[in-house]
Amino acid sequence: MSAKRNCFLYFSKAILVIGMLSCLRSYAQIKTDGSDQLAENLQKAAQNIVPDVVYIQTSKNIYETEEDVWFKGYVLDGQYFTPSMRSKILFVQLIEDKTENVVWEKKYEIENGFVDGHLFLENSLPEGNYTLAGYSAYSFLKEPKEFYALKKITIVKAISQRKNVGSSEKDNVLHFSTFPEGGKLISGIQSRLGFKAVNLKGLPVAVSGTLFEDNVPLLKFKSGHAGMGAISLTPLRNKKYHIQLNEPELATTFTIDTIHAIGKALSLIKNTNEALVFKVSQSDVLQEEKVYLRLQVRGIVYSIAVGMLKKELMIKIPLKEIPKGIAEVTLFNKDLLPIAERLVYVNLEQKLTIKPELDKIDYTKRERVNLKIKVTDQNDQAVIAHLGVSIYDGLYQNKQDAKNIQSHFLLSTQLKGNIYNPAYYFDEENKDRKETLDVLMLTQGWRNYVWNEENLRDFSNTMTPILFDEVKGKVQLEKPDNKQSTTATPKGVVVFAADDAKGKDLITTDEEGSFTITPDHLKKGENGYTYLKLMALPEPKYLMNVKKVTFEQINKNRKNKTVIYPFPEIEKVHTDESSPFSEREKVNKLNEVLIVAKKKMFRDKYIGKLDSLAKLNNDYVCSLNVLNCPNWVKHGGEITKPVEGKQYKIFTGSVTTNTIYHYRDYTEDELLKMFNLASVEGYYGKKVFYEAVYDDVTITDSTPDYRNTLFWKSDLVTNQEGEANITFFCSDIKSLFTGTIEGVTGDGLLGTQNFNLLVKK
Repeated sequence: MSAKRNCFLYFSKAILVIGMLSCLRSYAQIKTDGSDQLAENLQKAAQNIVPDVVYIQTSKNIYETEEDVWFKGYVLDGQYFTPSMRSKILFVQLIEDKTENVVWEKKYEIENGFVDGHLFLENSLPEGNYTLAGYSAYSFLKEPKEFYALKKITIVKAISQRKNVGSSEKDNVLHFSTFPEGGKLISGIQSRLGFKAVNLKGLPVAVSGTLFEDNVPLLKFKSGHAGMGAISLTPLRNKKYHIQLNEPELATTFTIDTIHAIGKALSLIKNTNEALVFKVSQSDVLQEEKVYLRLQVRGIVYSIAVGMLKKELMIKIPLKEIPKGIAEVTLFNKDLLPIAERLVYVNLEQKLTIKPELDKIDYTKRERVNLKIKVTDQNDQAVIAHLGVSIYDGLYQNKQDAKNIQSHFLLSTQLKGNIYNPAYYFDEENKDRKETLDVLMLTQGWRNYVWNEENLRDFSNTMTPILFDEVKGKVQLEKPDNKQSTTATPKGVVVFAADDAKGKDLITTDEEGSFTITPDHLKKGENGYTYLKLMALPEPKYLMNVKKVTFEQINKNRKNKTVIYPFPEIEKVHTDESSPFSEREKVNKLNEVLIVAKKKMFRDKYIGKLDSLAKLNNDYVCSLNVLNCPNWVKHGGEITKPVEGKQYKIFTGSVTTNTIYHYRDYTEDELLKMFNLASVEGYYGKKVFYEAVYDDVTITDSTPDYRNTLFWKSDLVTNQEGEANITFFCSDIKSLFTGTIEGVTGDGLLGTQNFNLLVKK
């Protein structure tokens, strides 16, 4: 038998096919003993607990009060990142960070995995940092505890030139951790040792130091990006190792405690666009043994290699059919027990390439702008993509926010805990991003991977929904006696909205009197309420009880969640930051005018109609201006209806008094109960983003145009050639504007791109 033999077991979405395994210095066997079980164990643990993942893109980062926050919600399948068709409602809250008070909460319709939303910022909102949070039935669950569907924004009364603020203080207290590749250091086997240094706030600290062997300096090292790095060593069981940091200079030493006498080790040798190459090693005293190397991405097993390990075994895993993201590579022994694991980031270059092309270098006030967008995949092939596009004044950008669609789906939501500046690894200007990303994988530890088999098994028993897209209701007798069941016989329920043009639906209760209000029914009440009318005879009297989906469940469970938001990039202190904005006119807001309503206002015209019907009561006035005179009616006298606010006489026995007549005020709940109705709030209504249009006449209009967001579109879709063209007009603001484009394809490719647009005089 040849020492090099090609055999590779390749699983693509749980389908076994033949691939290639390159085995050096040993040989591999084509038998599949245990391979099926390793794949089945993981995928069985993952199959019923795949969540949806929510990402929120906003039109900018900083808002003034009395502005609209425009946002796009992406609701994607947690494994493939394709638009999810499961969730139908996105529950959205705006939360003040300082007080944790919810200042806004509404329901928004999810259409084929996307949400087109907005909310208005009242002038009464205090300045500060806020969090926009999104929850859906398949993304907000009892477990896991980590919650990622957040977008941080800042609200101010008026924008001003901002200074970058950072900390110049030295970190004298830090947490320094080491991470052996594969999980263990084995005596006599060369290994990589990852390290990470953070301060008490969890922010990275740059360090340098020395590794000592039996108190003799062995090698010097220093950290790279984000306080992380890796060193290579061949530890020996009979030696003692410790690390002494030189910068920052600390008296503390960090001991490397456990070095195993014998065992197996897993090392990543090469990570290219084509393949991964691993080296599996074991101690000399161990006998030759069959080993398995499994690679999985987001709960899907893509490859299992089988080989005979004597001393070293080189394994090559092709990456052509493996999706971009974090891969967990696990080494199993002959008994299918995991003995070493490693996280690896694969196919970093696999993404959407978004190319914005402006028709000019710079523009003047109110000038027309033509923007062409071209979207391709990593092979430069045109693709159809669903994009969110925003172009706004750069003064409203928070450059420290380290979150974008790629870092959110492909990194932050895949690992437990906060990650420092995750967008760094997806910025092609950072030439070391691939190397630093590998160090991040080395220092995270495989148990931080949310798709780790052990984590999946823990979740499988606790994946309980909190929210539901459907609303449940029940019809019951109001006052059942011993002879009557509390359960109603089947009844019809009419579903309608205040707008008659939206039509009516009829739903029927089951034998228990239960019925279901679907998302389509909530759509009927968009920007208002969906009403339910029970079709039943007056006697016996039935009641409808509707279990409304409220935000109380969200607030209750939100307190038990761990909010995960990326640590922002640390900026250096600038005492006198020069601004790129040479001139900016001040926008004077009108003073708020308080309008006192003289007429009672209802939430919609239908409730107002019910109020009018309720006022058609039995009160009457006789010709002597007496209110409710019984003798007059008995003798057939003429009567009229009383008028609100007029004075009438009232006979009480032999005493006559005067009174001002008022209709009774009913609450909305009283009106619904009076007419045997129920209501459920529908989706929050959509709003069209205002786009100014200028021609030869209107361009000279003296009315100031202070739009700081020139363009927003949440549902821009490219054509078959991957292209989309948009047109908009500049405002009167002379500034450097920022353009942000984010999006996803139908098969889960993600991309983001920023660009600048300069408006001069």
